[in-house]
Amino acid sequence: MIRNTKLKKFLTDQVFPVFTLVNKLLPKSKKTILIYCANDELNDNSEALYAYLMKEEYYKKYKIYCSLKNYKNYKSPYPGRVKFIFPVSGVWHYMFSKYVFYSMGKVPIKPTKKQVVIYLTHGIPLKKSVDYKKDSFFTYMSITSEFFREKIAKSYECPESKICICGEPKTDRMFQYTENQEETKLIIWAPTFRQSDYLGYDDSQMPTFLPFINDDEWEDFNEILREKNVKIIAKLHPAQTVGGFSDAIYSNLEIYSDKAFKEKGMELYELLGRSNALIADYSSVYLEYLLLDRPIGFALADYEDYKNTRGFVLGNQIDYMPGKKIYNREDLYEYISDIVNNRDSYKREREKMGNLFHHYKDGHNTERILKIAGIFI
Repeated sequence: MIRNTKLKKFLTDQVFPVFTLVNKLLPKSKKTILIYCANDELNDNSEALYAYLMKEEYYKKYKIYCSLKNYKNYKSPYPGRVKFIFPVSGVWHYMFSKYVFYSMGKVPIKPTKKQVVIYLTHGIPLKKSVDYKKDSFFTYMSITSEFFREKIAKSYECPESKICICGEPKTDRMFQYTENQEETKLIIWAPTFRQSDYLGYDDSQMPTFLPFINDDEWEDFNEILREKNVKIIAKLHPAQTVGGFSDAIYSNLEIYSDKAFKEKGMELYELLGRSNALIADYSSVYLEYLLLDRPIGFALADYEDYKNTRGFVLGNQIDYMPGKKIYNREDLYEYISDIVNNRDSYKREREKMGNLFHHYKDGHNTERILKIAGIFI
């Protein structure tokens, strides 16, 4: 991903229009799928789509290219049919592929009528982004519900017919696992990023990774969790600046940077599928968790700070948070006690928000997206 915004704008506005013209002249292979990712790793909805294609053996019919920066770290399970390539090579293969998917970073080349380019997105839009000029470098964009169709079409200045309601591939995984039935309750804590050197954001002055719990109090917090028979696994956001932090692991509390989480072989949506409850804040993960209809607590220690610096797409975001609002340590302990004692006062609110943000709740989003693209085996 190019971080220099001036360079990115120059390439998009001045260089890639030439590629768009060339793209119109080149033939497209009906048996080629390109998954393009401008990041270091294959992740988010792009990774979920790739995993599905492997699982269902689409490589037997289609040649699959995955474009990402750290392509050398990936070993093809089926050499000759599946190949990992560098993003520059990805741009080249884009112009010969009939099917293209992306969720993180785009190829700013407009697709021809002979291509199907689908923007998978990487989360339901909640937080305001830097206001670059929008353009629809896609044939279709997949979203989760009718609620967003008009808003997104206006944002990207594209017809609403390009916005398809299919859902997100990554959330399909939550339906593949059953809720934890052990005596020890499992809560996933998924804070959004506040400070990000990678993206150039500094949205809050909160000094700790986890609100309400100072970094030197993690061991004491673990003891409280142990006494309550609760385990919390906290995964920091991929964009969060973590300095030298990797992980902190106790008997009932585990805190991971995104890198350490992946190195341990853990997968967020699998954990969410197994969990009993979630603690979130302004990240779209809580909207995805609505698909499971399980309790959500909202850690809002820096809500006003975050609202005034980054801001929210939906205005007063609290109106769209169907769960206990956690403003201090006492609220946090009360929420944990509610989970332990199976107290759930927000089921009706969750159902209302779940219907608003999700049209489909069946775990078959990837299948719908491939059908829209016209990819079959």
